[in-house]
Amino acid sequence: MTSLALLATGNASATTLPATFTFGGVKSVSAGAIAVDGSAYDAARGYGDTSLAGGNEQAFSIQALPGDYDVTVTLGGPQASRTAIWAEDRRLMAAPIVLKAGQTRTVTFTVNVRDATLLTSEQDSATAPHVGLRGDEAGGRTWDDKLTLSFSGSAPAVQTVTVKPATTRRILIAGDSTVTDQAGGDYASWGQMLPRFVDPALSVANHARSGETMKSFLTSLRWDKLMSETRPGDVVIIQFGHNDEKKQWPRTYAAADGAYPAYLSALVADVRQHGASPVLVTPVARRSFNKDGHIENTHAGYDAAVRDVAAKLNVPVIDLTTKAATFYEALGPEVSPLAFGNDGKDKTHHNAYGAYMIACFVARDLSALPDLNIKPAADMPACTPDHPDDPRHFALEPGDWPIMRAKAVQGAEVKPAK
Repeated sequence: MTSLALLATGNASATTLPATFTFGGVKSVSAGAIAVDGSAYDAARGYGDTSLAGGNEQAFSIQALPGDYDVTVTLGGPQASRTAIWAEDRRLMAAPIVLKAGQTRTVTFTVNVRDATLLTSEQDSATAPHVGLRGDEAGGRTWDDKLTLSFSGSAPAVQTVTVKPATTRRILIAGDSTVTDQAGGDYASWGQMLPRFVDPALSVANHARSGETMKSFLTSLRWDKLMSETRPGDVVIIQFGHNDEKKQWPRTYAAADGAYPAYLSALVADVRQHGASPVLVTPVARRSFNKDGHIENTHAGYDAAVRDVAAKLNVPVIDLTTKAATFYEALGPEVSPLAFGNDGKDKTHHNAYGAYMIACFVARDLSALPDLNIKPAADMPACTPDHPDDPRHFALEPGDWPIMRAKAVQGAEVKPAK
């Protein structure tokens, strides 16, 4: 892979934002621009390389406080290039951009940065409250003190990166492994692909986590963290069900005709109390074909409960149970494994292609809701569940897919659901 080879100059102290960084010998484009040298991240300096050893990415991290940041990247170089841009734990910010030799293109998008701490109030003990991180989260890029960008592709070419604090509307997401930012292996979920399909001025804050139920999302303080970052005018998307329905998890099981709709209703009320707009999403279908070539509804009762709560509370609903089933059936039993992780062996969790298509369906539905005023990306592709893109001719090539963790971690959902 072509290195981003950063030049050696720069301040010895932590970088103050806004800041512009130049790559690969590009001359300074503004006063105070920092040419960097490719050395490892240094907290005292405030920036540096954080690429996974042996991986296929070029990652650059900048010390940043929690909040939203407008990021402007200029791509291109003397040679032909192909560059995809990702943020934090593999959020797709820009689909692969292919440029001829000498061509340049500038893209701007918004990245959300957060940490695990919550504000202390009189109801807390002397210890400040924080989100109950587990598994590999503490060592990931979502909850640290940095804004991390990752560049991938057969020939990535980055000239400049400018980062500045921003205040903008947020789309916040609560959910499980079928929604979360997957950073390892060939796994992916629709939440991490959503930034590519919506107006880049919007900030997508994906709080979903593998293995979560509504109850565990509450008790781990993930919901408190999400609500602490929710402001009037924001949109909060809620998708649970894959784990809530598991009776073998007695501490968090919620019956479709009991606790499950009650929890959903409470979350909706909390979102509205914060002046934001809730959107409910039915649990994405599993790849479970019957002998007639149709998808069986393994969420029976739970998808209906979401629709019922949405109707009673006048909340928009996106039916991913139905859309995903239509998507899989359109591909058919033989081709549909190409939309799933673990080389198609998993029947619940998607790969890049599957997550990309599901995110496109979600973004189209969001942009069609007039009260939300969520604009799609300017280059929003056409995507319908009954006529999906051919996975054998997918926009993301294998080299575009960066590996950010040594292995995939599915949390409590490591085994494919039947």
